[in-house]
Amino acid sequence: MNFSIANDNVIWQNLLTGDRNALAKLMHAFFRPLANYGLRFTSDKELIKDSVQELFIVLWERRDQLATSVNLKSYLFTSFRRLLLRKLKKIHKTSTITLDPIYVDSFSFVLGTESKIIASEQANNLSNHFNQLIAKLPERQREVVYLKFFESLSREEIANILEIAPQTVSNILQIALSKLKIATPESVWKFCTFPLVQLLVEYLF
Repeated sequence: MNFSIANDNVIWQNLLTGDRNALAKLMHAFFRPLANYGLRFTSDKELIKDSVQELFIVLWERRDQLATSVNLKSYLFTSFRRLLLRKLKKIHKTSTITLDPIYVDSFSFVLGTESKIIASEQANNLSNHFNQLIAKLPERQREVVYLKFFESLSREEIANILEIAPQTVSNILQIALSKLKIATPESVWKFCTFPLVQLLVEYLF
């Protein structure tokens, strides 16, 4: 389900007024993206599933206390991140939680349906190339790249989720992309039409 800003506002307002159908729409649209984001921090799928469900339960139960105007996607990702990290910190009895190294590979590039018309070897090589490069980035850089290119979030939205300044997001992203550019021959991009890779090209070249 594709949400627009206008549609976001309508769905959110309906939720605040007690519309269960609005809650169902939010769960349908965001359950998988939130769960996928959760995999960046833990391989415990049951914990992730329970955390996503708890998030929506809390939203429903506290709907009369919620802000009337929000950036929906940013708000949900921010709330989920805080909830999941709070649970993980309690489980591991630590004040800090970082990206789970087991799931570094989860930051794989989704090349899209166009890859079907390209030789599979070429598609696999390109995907593996970026997977390996992204896996070598520091944790915070990997997370910013993920939110920017996999979740299509803006600098301001990422800043809200990570609780850092927008300029810090820009700096982190620039450093990460500079590393990708240095490690990637320009010839790799020459005939590439994958949507996500084309988006990267705008930043790298």
